[in-house]
Amino acid sequence: MAENNSKLRIGLLLDSYLIPAWAWEMLRVILEEDLARISFVLLNQTSKPSGSKSSFLYRTFSKIDRTFFKVNPNAFERKDIRSIRGFSAETISVKPIQSKYMDRFSEEDLEKVKKQEPDILIRLGFRILKGDILTIPSLGIWSYHHGDNLVNKGGPPCFWEVMLGWQETGSVLQILSEKLDEGKVIYRSWSRTDPLSVHRNANKVYWKSLFFIPRALERINRIGVDAWRIEVESKEKKYFSQDSALRKTPGNLQMTRLAANWVIRNLKRKLNESLHKEVWNCWLVDQSTGEKIKIENPPSSYLADPYLIEHLGQTWLFVEQYFYKSSRGVISYAKVENGIVDSFKTVLEESFHLSYPFIFKSEGYWWMITESSENRDLRFYHSKNFPNQWELSHVSFQGEAVYDPTLCEKDGFFWLFINKKVHPGSSSFDELFLYFSNNLKASDWISHPMNPIVSDVKSSRPAGKLFQKNGQWYRPAQDSAKHYGHRIRIQKITKWDREIYEEETDRIMEADWESGWEGTHTYNSTDSWTVMDTFKR
Repeated sequence: MAENNSKLRIGLLLDSYLIPAWAWEMLRVILEEDLARISFVLLNQTSKPSGSKSSFLYRTFSKIDRTFFKVNPNAFERKDIRSIRGFSAETISVKPIQSKYMDRFSEEDLEKVKKQEPDILIRLGFRILKGDILTIPSLGIWSYHHGDNLVNKGGPPCFWEVMLGWQETGSVLQILSEKLDEGKVIYRSWSRTDPLSVHRNANKVYWKSLFFIPRALERINRIGVDAWRIEVESKEKKYFSQDSALRKTPGNLQMTRLAANWVIRNLKRKLNESLHKEVWNCWLVDQSTGEKIKIENPPSSYLADPYLIEHLGQTWLFVEQYFYKSSRGVISYAKVENGIVDSFKTVLEESFHLSYPFIFKSEGYWWMITESSENRDLRFYHSKNFPNQWELSHVSFQGEAVYDPTLCEKDGFFWLFINKKVHPGSSSFDELFLYFSNNLKASDWISHPMNPIVSDVKSSRPAGKLFQKNGQWYRPAQDSAKHYGHRIRIQKITKWDREIYEEETDRIMEADWESGWEGTHTYNSTDSWTVMDTFKR
């Protein structure tokens, strides 16, 4: 390990100076943010593919997939590592000792590596590594596995999840060991699987994963190696190894069966989507009796993202009202009295789509923030005359698309939970970011040092305001692994301050009180009522 707080020394394992765009971007971030020193490159002089040639039908399917399902930006476009600003690593050419699947280093090449005294080797080339090379770097060889190693080892990356119809696609950063995909995991994340295209599925997963290594380096630099090791061990304790199959590229017969099932599954899905229009509804739930009251949608629109406010003895319901003709949402409100909801009136409309009204009281004003990701900012409105007059107060996160902003006051700070796309090629559903400030009108909110605090499509995106029960904080979260708006997870926050954030699933809420509903994705309540929304086609 580097001494006297000097930068971590990194070596790269490469087959070529030309690497995929996602990996190129990852190294650019490391250098631009000064997270470590990329000291040297171990360049493979005899690189070759692992095992035998892929089957004809697999190669044909992959080519058709790439042709019909274009991606932009393309994570797999090749870029020259030497074009990265500030890249000046020494090149060490090596010739590994090769077998059918594995690469080992000769004693001569091992000595070359030892002289570099690396803290970390990042594997972006070579094949399965065995032998003493695994133990030379003080923090190990870091390697990506674009799949969930708890259930899926081997490859091809992001393929089996699509072809077998799995809801989610995992990705991990691990420290290599002698056992395939069983090394210590540094970082875990999950995305919703693209049901139709392996190429698109892989593209978004790879773009997101480029940040795993920079985040780990940043964490080490902040808390030190020893504390980081303990933190990694603690996080991994909650994951239990399941029946993880070692998967390989399918042969022609297996590919035929997989493709047939894939076609049938997607034809059924597309037929359902074409025959049934997307419909959302909101429901009131009586806290005392549990009775559920369906709120009828106004003509030519539907209601979603409900939020309840009690003010001066009256109850008000705010919603996103989505109009089919304009394909745009506005914020509307209605009075609720004795379980009866009055007619809805538009209270906030912009030239862009608005959704997810979040209302709170502070500094003597009622405030509203909404999702305005289409406009790439976060807008704070305050009420001139509650509930029907609002005006823009200030704008934060200008130039950023943020999703489902949810605010909470705790310990003298405002805490802001938002989803963000970490890269134009990634998904907005996967990662939750937390910011805090002691000033609601702050231009620069402070990013929590553990951001993103959640990297899992099953529990990242906010689903309503946080609440306390018996002194315990809970956070409603969307589980969008199966599809958008599938169900809600109530996350129990176990640690929460300006340095640490941890949570775990307390319970799951389904839209199971009436047949036909396929999901729910918003949950808010007052002392008397709970309000939720449901989805179906």
